[in-house]
Amino acid sequence: MYIACKSFNNITLNLQIRNMKLYIDDEEISIYNGAKVLDVVRAYFAQRNEKLPNKLPVVTDAYGNSVELNGELSEGNHLYINIRNKGNLKTIVTTPKVIHIIALLGISLLMGCNTNQKGKETEQSEIKTIEILAVNDMHAALDNFPRFAFMVDSLRSIYPDLLLVSGGDNQTGNPANDQYSEKGMPIIELMNAIKFDLSAVGNHEFDSRLTGFEDISHKAEFDFISANMVLPKEANFKIKPYKIVRTPNNLQIAFVSLLNINKNGIPDSHPDNVIGFAFKDPFKTAQDYLFLKDSCDVFIMLNHMGFEEDVKIAMQMAAESVDLIIGGHSHTKIEKDQIHNGIMITQAGSRLYYATLIRLTVTPEGKLNREMQLLTVGKEGNRRADIQEMVDAYNINPALTEIIAIAEDDFLTSEEVGYLMTDAIRVVSGTDLAFINPGGVRVSKLAKGPVRTRDVYEMDPFGNEVVRINLTGHEIRNLLLSAYNFGDYSSLYPSGMTTRYLFNPDGSLNKVELLTTNGKPFVMDKTYSVVLNHYMAAVYKYDHKDPGQSLFRTSAEVTIDYLKTLKTIPSYRGVKRVKMVR
Repeated sequence: MYIACKSFNNITLNLQIRNMKLYIDDEEISIYNGAKVLDVVRAYFAQRNEKLPNKLPVVTDAYGNSVELNGELSEGNHLYINIRNKGNLKTIVTTPKVIHIIALLGISLLMGCNTNQKGKETEQSEIKTIEILAVNDMHAALDNFPRFAFMVDSLRSIYPDLLLVSGGDNQTGNPANDQYSEKGMPIIELMNAIKFDLSAVGNHEFDSRLTGFEDISHKAEFDFISANMVLPKEANFKIKPYKIVRTPNNLQIAFVSLLNINKNGIPDSHPDNVIGFAFKDPFKTAQDYLFLKDSCDVFIMLNHMGFEEDVKIAMQMAAESVDLIIGGHSHTKIEKDQIHNGIMITQAGSRLYYATLIRLTVTPEGKLNREMQLLTVGKEGNRRADIQEMVDAYNINPALTEIIAIAEDDFLTSEEVGYLMTDAIRVVSGTDLAFINPGGVRVSKLAKGPVRTRDVYEMDPFGNEVVRINLTGHEIRNLLLSAYNFGDYSSLYPSGMTTRYLFNPDGSLNKVELLTTNGKPFVMDKTYSVVLNHYMAAVYKYDHKDPGQSLFRTSAEVTIDYLKTLKTIPSYRGVKRVKMVR
């Protein structure tokens, strides 16, 4: 059974009742669907009435792997931030291996050492090996590509038949890529330049919308694969459910890919981005491709599921029915062998900070030996000059200096800028109301005249996604009270309404009044659609029923779209939507 995405409005109605339950240090956290690791950590501290530490904690999953704070999550995931819980971590099973270590580029590489030496040259020559370099969740980390390209070339000088693969989410996270004239093409052109062989489809591949993704799939000189995605009939995507690669030493390697589907039946993407697509249950789909194990020498899943979901897939299969799962989505840094039900699972963090080098050896008897090693990429070290030139050109992105609107007047305070931002996310999201916390507005002035894309990223640099939530008037008041008492006793910037804060003689807050833009009292029992950023959705502790739903777009992207449509920004000079009555 699969769910087809046909109507944004219908989908939105369904999304509003969804939430996720996760666990931090075995404490249950209920949070909006689409939350990331940092959001859950924030919610955890808020639930305990504790402030988030200045030095953010190191987060691990239930298997002891480091998880990056921007990692994506699925229902039921377990996270740990407290050292006392290390005793609760699940056992990590490792396999013995013998690796020759050499120094090259400041990294250690797997060398062709077989643990089953027989001493006969003829038999040794029958052993077949293949090396795979895997990355995932690059999120358009263009600046790390020159270093990565140099590493890839160096590895290919040792392993000429090296396969280079991505676990998906190549897109989104860098305005030089995301605001490019042809959205998303810089990362694709870089992947072409260093000759990627294969990529999974991640949820952020859909950020270019149907026609953009379709175009990218053809301009990519490597194949995209996804087995549980049904393509729109009217479109012409170059995406396959699986691919069989025959290596020069005559090994047949089958790659199949599964994409994580959330509780709403779609990937973690804005519903508009997946209209026309349909999606099948990845756990059921996995069973449909087990025939590849019998027809090939090596069977690999190149998934965008998240590490804990990959473990679930491994455990539902027959033991050793899959040789290797190369993962993505959860931004998990796997440094040691993870073998579950006889299946090795790897993942390499995110944003090209790391890559996983995997060596597979097939003996004449058909036995498969597996080795993996996490390599550090980053920016430091030798770089490939031609790739550096490409990246430099992308970073001089005309789209960032593009004039997207004209301001009729100067913005003189952060409050005025904040009202512009809340109006933007409310109008584009189609909600009744919008709120932004003062700390989410990072400039206090905006000059009259041309407004450029870069100006928006300066006023809103955090990459916060917007979250839609249905709240009654009573729940909105609870939100405003919680926000005021959280941190520095400041009010939220509203759009679609005004507020009055009434104080007691001793300076303490007495109550908050909710008023329409015409100054009339709110109907407190009525339900209003509200949009806010995911930081606010995670940290403010207040009574409300609807957990909310991420729209999987950042507030900066939404503001840019709004200003491009608006063209002329009216004056906000002297605008006051919040009144403090002392």
